[in-house]
Amino acid sequence: MSKKNKSTPIEEEAAAFDKRMTERSSAGFIPDLRDAVKCDYFYKSFFRDPYFMKLYQGQMTDLFVNGLEKHKGKKLTILDVGCGPGLSTLEIARNGHNVTAIDISEKSIELAKKALANNRYKKNFGLLNYQVLPFEEVKGKFDAIIFSGALHHFPNLKDVVKKSVTLLNKDGILLCYEPWHEKWRKQDAAQVALFRMILSITGFWYEKNLFKNTKNKPKMFDEYVDDIHLEYVSEKDKNEPDGQSPNDNAASGDEIIKCLNKYFVQKELKSGFSFIYRFLGGMRGSDEILHRLADLFTVYDQYAVENGWMNSNAFFYIGTKNNIQK
Repeated sequence: MSKKNKSTPIEEEAAAFDKRMTERSSAGFIPDLRDAVKCDYFYKSFFRDPYFMKLYQGQMTDLFVNGLEKHKGKKLTILDVGCGPGLSTLEIARNGHNVTAIDISEKSIELAKKALANNRYKKNFGLLNYQVLPFEEVKGKFDAIIFSGALHHFPNLKDVVKKSVTLLNKDGILLCYEPWHEKWRKQDAAQVALFRMILSITGFWYEKNLFKNTKNKPKMFDEYVDDIHLEYVSEKDKNEPDGQSPNDNAASGDEIIKCLNKYFVQKELKSGFSFIYRFLGGMRGSDEILHRLADLFTVYDQYAVENGWMNSNAFFYIGTKNNIQK
């Protein structure tokens, strides 16, 4: 969903992420796919368990790593915009690339630098430079630019995409993984509702008694499906006062793709995951059972999206620089 309201000052956007990262850091969160630890601060997010992180964030990061090599090569000079605490960034540098990673959140960069300082995987490591810097102030030339869940935070989407063109070397590429909330429907929410209720009845979901013994069960389903649909398209729970940040969902998935295709030659457009990112962390139980369940739901998520039985809630895009000015 796209917000058409006036944009929020960058200071408020940065403050929202600073607050979030401060809370996560205090809870012991480690933003490293290889050295992450369990973190009970997350009640429903994949960040709760390193195993879940690898299933979701790990596969998303693989898309970037494989896409870079397939379309551009190795040892690239890369700009990672809105890198956050650097989960994907660190892995990209571990694959031999030279990365400049920027974010407007000082706390995010602080966490990213800490993870970098503790990096134990030195073999074939490229260069990695983290900076607290707005995208508008970036200078230089790059072989590739990455937006990992960042483009939808820019109200000035067209300006950001046009600047990306100027920052890229000839035949440079842009890669992004962004929300596609307008694709996610009530039938998708209904499947998630069913999965959560089954897990709740069997004791494997953090919320108990989701399926209540009520005379009006259809109405109960209607309300719960509505709640889940709102949760996924707004990126927050029904009673949660604030979303991720003031400018979250400033641009819709369709708007992003349309704008990118005006200035880039589309090489790949893949559907992302449908539901596991707000699902895996909500499961409770022994690691043995939870990890098997996580594998099951992850495979089903991908299988259902590929066969059209569920809609994706995100997309992965790769485009090459169009050297003909439009």
